[in-house]
Amino acid sequence: MKRTNLKNLALGGLFGPLIFVLATLINASLRSDYNHVSQFISELGATNTSYAILMNLSGFLPFGLLMVGFGISLFSLLPKGISFRFGSLLILVFGLGVLLAGLFSCDAGCPDVGSNENNTHNQVSAVAFFSAIIGTGILSISFRSQADWKPVWIYSFLTFIASTGFLAAMINSFEASTHNGMWQRLLLLTLFIWFGVVGVRLHRLH
Repeated sequence: MKRTNLKNLALGGLFGPLIFVLATLINASLRSDYNHVSQFISELGATNTSYAILMNLSGFLPFGLLMVGFGISLFSLLPKGISFRFGSLLILVFGLGVLLAGLFSCDAGCPDVGSNENNTHNQVSAVAFFSAIIGTGILSISFRSQADWKPVWIYSFLTFIASTGFLAAMINSFEASTHNGMWQRLLLLTLFIWFGVVGVRLHRLH
């Protein structure tokens, strides 16, 4: 793939999250019973719920595709060390996980156990979250040794720490189900800002 195309794919780190946030806000506004604090974003695309297809087509699928492109650009344009490659692959896995989460929706309410499609959604979502967080952590350490990336290594490491904390809080909230959405959004916001910062920087450097 041409370097110019790879450079443009890096901007998926910025535009993918923006599209997903916009789709989430619009689709949530169409459902008067939806609560951002207590409900997962996946519930907007849950099987047999209002406007589910709209959320999956306007949110999960384009976001996933742009994040796959972002992962490809990281893998291709960052230095060729093993840690850079592995971290980039994990971001790519996150994008693939988002795509699959849009293709395999959870049941209404996104229960822990449900239909086969629901269980697949939960499994790929878990892999996606862990991949993004671990990938961020690995890349943050890798950035420390590179002159072009050293200015953002501490920020990247703090992103890893914060996102890990928000993931733990989200997992702990599962049983009570009162703040699932809040912790998920804080986790995603932390990662989304990092995707945008790194995507723009990668685009400018190449």
